Amino acid sequence: MQRAVVIGGSIAGLLTGQALSAAFDEVVVIERDTLDTTSSGVRRGVPQAKHPHTLLRRGEQILDTLCPGITDDLIRHGAVVMPMDRVWWWQQKGYRAAVTDAAPIISCSRPLLEFLLREHVGSNGVVELRTGETVGLVGGDGAVGGVRVRDPSGGSTVINADLVVDCSGRRSRADHWLTGLGYPVPDVQLVQSDVRYTTRVFHRSTSVRTDGAAGYFVISDPQAKRRFGTAMPIEGDRWIITLAGLHGEGAPTDPAGYLSWARTLPTAKIASIIEDERPIGAAVRFRLPGSEWRLFHRLAAHPRGFVCVGDSVCSLNALYGQGMTSAAVQVVALQQALARSDVMGPEFTRTFYRLSARAVSPAWTTATGADFVYPETRGHRPWPTKMINRYVTQCVVAGQHDPSIAARLWDVANMVKSPASLLGPSALARMVRNAGRRPLGNSEPVTPR
Repeated sequence: MQRAVVIGGSIAGLLTGQALSAAFDEVVVIERDTLDTTSSGVRRGVPQAKHPHTLLRRGEQILDTLCPGITDDLIRHGAVVMPMDRVWWWQQKGYRAAVTDAAPIISCSRPLLEFLLREHVGSNGVVELRTGETVGLVGGDGAVGGVRVRDPSGGSTVINADLVVDCSGRRSRADHWLTGLGYPVPDVQLVQSDVRYTTRVFHRSTSVRTDGAAGYFVISDPQAKRRFGTAMPIEGDRWIITLAGLHGEGAPTDPAGYLSWARTLPTAKIASIIEDERPIGAAVRFRLPGSEWRLFHRLAAHPRGFVCVGDSVCSLNALYGQGMTSAAVQVVALQQALARSDVMGPEFTRTFYRLSARAVSPAWTTATGADFVYPETRGHRPWPTKMINRYVTQCVVAGQHDPSIAARLWDVANMVKSPASLLGPSALARMVRNAGRRPLGNSEPVTPR
């Protein structure tokens, strides 16, 4: 296979380009934004770039496989390694028990991660990063054969390709392009939770009242408020703090209002950092309607040589930090499809979308299930959702007492294991052992003896 074209230089697009470089002689990644040459530049096309981004453990594993050595590079550039026994997670009126034997996760800013990923991908000798706006597909006889691109000077060119992958995100025009080629567009599952978050960066010193915690995740009692708070360390000795809410709950941007809102969280840890540390820049806001999944895997017909990856397929509530890892598991599905089917054959696209749907389904179930805890959430709600949420609530409370259950919850949150792992025999046995436990209301996580 000679050439592949990737639409979009996002995390999904860069990972896709790197994966395709093993199967194609040439890979062209087309990004609409002018790319910054520094590790702190924010792309205009990533409205949430100034907000926290968590590379979950599963995403980190895939990233290191596709780009060997990149996590070491992140750490050399100041990314923070967060041991799981020092990540304090408050939910259901208590802190999750400390987990000492889980692999740590890496925390950094989105611009740093994109910068280093571009460095790795751009240096492999196969992938070319090109600036331009993709304005259409070139196709005929049941296949897509390339893209039409408008370059920064206003000129238009056609780039021929054996495979085109759309990684242009939630605002993808794939539906419009498919209609233009005479193909059906997928149904879309929507879960509307009206997510609003406000983020501010602070200096990170060693004198703040963190009690040894590396980071905080705080979820208010769903029966009382729809509020969340996170404080994560990033490069440059900084905290990135986000105050978020669902269904109209949004924190103000002025300093007094921001601090006052933080004080409404059920634990004072995040408010203490805001009180003690020096702010860097102003607070910024972002709003997201919720989660959406384009059900490409249910379509009966597809053009050959064209698939979608990342948020172009499945965009999740950003509060749960699954977006980049969701894109990564789709890229693995793309590799698997390339290994199983001829890219120009009729089975390739169907094979990919089937594998992709299987890969993102656990994250979709976890994110939307959490949103449906709140009665205001609207959208497709599978019938067992309420029953599952009651069981997960019991797991969360048991995880405050039992580090083994806490470890399973972390594995699910990090997309290392499926949510179904919470229903395995050993997990159920521990749940029976912890039946009837009440929330701890503890001031710090329980540590294993």
